[in-house]
Amino acid sequence: MFSYLISGLLPVFTVVFGLSYLLAGVIAMVFNITSCMLQPFLGRWFDRSQAAWLLEAGLVLNCIGMSLVGISTSYVIVLFLIGTAGLGSAAFHPPAFAAVLKSSTAKGSAMGLFVSGGNVGQFLGPIVAGSLVFIFGPPGTLVLLPIGLITAVWLYRAHYQQEVRPVRIMSSRPANTRLLALLATITALRSVTVFTALTFLPLYFVKSGDSLLVATAITSMWMGFAVLGQILGGVLSDRFGGRRVVVTSLVSGSLLFYGFLVTHGYFSLILLAISGALLYASWAIIVVMSTQAAPDNVGAASGFMLGFSVGIGGIASVAFGAVGDALGLPYAFSLVAGVALLGGVMGLFLPRH
Repeated sequence: MFSYLISGLLPVFTVVFGLSYLLAGVIAMVFNITSCMLQPFLGRWFDRSQAAWLLEAGLVLNCIGMSLVGISTSYVIVLFLIGTAGLGSAAFHPPAFAAVLKSSTAKGSAMGLFVSGGNVGQFLGPIVAGSLVFIFGPPGTLVLLPIGLITAVWLYRAHYQQEVRPVRIMSSRPANTRLLALLATITALRSVTVFTALTFLPLYFVKSGDSLLVATAITSMWMGFAVLGQILGGVLSDRFGGRRVVVTSLVSGSLLFYGFLVTHGYFSLILLAISGALLYASWAIIVVMSTQAAPDNVGAASGFMLGFSVGIGGIASVAFGAVGDALGLPYAFSLVAGVALLGGVMGLFLPRH
């Protein structure tokens, strides 16, 4: 949830610091790039050291960075705190992914359940940000600081009292670099759409005349359906195969997202909600496939895939902001919907099993 306060706070930062869409996109990019650049290296280190304390340390850094961002006095300080939060995200995920993959033989369902927790945070982030700013102003983010720190202490106690340790399982299979490259390509194409939508949907609705509270609520609704899509996608992949779910979800999700842009009223919002479920349904499957492609480097593989996804999304946010400045947000959204469609077509080249 801390990480995804950003989209709800961007409309505030654009007013307080007088930012263009491009500079607003840079804020999202700093978080995404910080997280993506360090995550594969931290994942590789975790594979070698099994440093499980990264779970708690990552949560603390992420919470501190995002809780203090509301009292920032300059754009530069905002960027620094956002970068700190990104570092925390990079530290948390590799040991978390390794523990989840070890927890069940139904890896698609287990991963779908785990990443849906992250999507619950994405669902809550925009509406929590909008509510706190509405009630307390930008300094309202400080309310979240004790919540994050208490959660980190709870995680530490549960982790060490129960002696839960992610254990590396050795395999003689070499990494399938060709499959990893294909998965990275699909991830990149998918991420362009989902990260730019999550970042700029509040601005899109504010620009259309809605209040910040309504705009963030709609974005949170989109993420709420994404949570359901994550869980359902993982379950369906265990039953029907990952390739079929990846292709179907990305193709249909991109078409429905475009339908949201060219329709109006409640029907438009229904299309937006369903597109969120479909565009996110493939993510757990991609993570599981990447770890199966590199069984001796689960932390590095999952860290790379998530870091790469977030990094590409951050870069796309800047490009999207530039296109939005020049041609308008609706036109830019139409372009990124087409990118997700291409990702679905690339899924046809995945192995059937």
